[in-house]
Amino acid sequence: MKRLHIYIFPFLLLSFLGGFTGCGDLLGVRDPEPPDRPTESHWTPATTPPLVIENLKEAFQYREFETYMKCLSDTHNYNLPAFRFQPSAVSSIKYPGKFDAWSPADEQVWFQSLLAACPPDSLLSVTITEDEPFVESLDTVEYQFTYTLDVHHNRVGPPTQYEGKGVFKMVRDSRNYWLIYFWEDISTGEPDWTDLKALF
Repeated sequence: MKRLHIYIFPFLLLSFLGGFTGCGDLLGVRDPEPPDRPTESHWTPATTPPLVIENLKEAFQYREFETYMKCLSDTHNYNLPAFRFQPSAVSSIKYPGKFDAWSPADEQVWFQSLLAACPPDSLLSVTITEDEPFVESLDTVEYQFTYTLDVHHNRVGPPTQYEGKGVFKMVRDSRNYWLIYFWEDISTGEPDWTDLKALF
């Protein structure tokens, strides 16, 4: 009889432990959740040109690179004019060759790099004010604006505020959404958007 107890006891012990570990939720143990990533929840289909500007602001406020990229011309999917960024006039002296072949891929790398340099609890915002009303012609629109960027990053050296003027030219795609296909940055003497793109 003692021998029977010797064999049964380990079996009961293993069964008990197995049932106990199966109750991990009771002990507050959970499967790890996937890490947070940028979402598209703040993107609004840009059926009017002003919505492109709102989406751009939202991309900064909510740190969503996908929302940011949806503001730019998508040549590959919608056969639109190729996106082009024209830096401020002094860029050829300050950053020779940097923007000669600047593409949407460069925009994405830059914006993701900027997001990575800004702690989650830091200020990251863009303020855009209208200099001229939207000027529409068939399926294109031109928009002149003044901007201020507040970028409280963790790098040593680059400024935390950028100012300037700009011009957006937008085009309407086959979905009836407006997108920026040409972007001109205009310096007002302060660190500008061109500087921000070059430094991050």
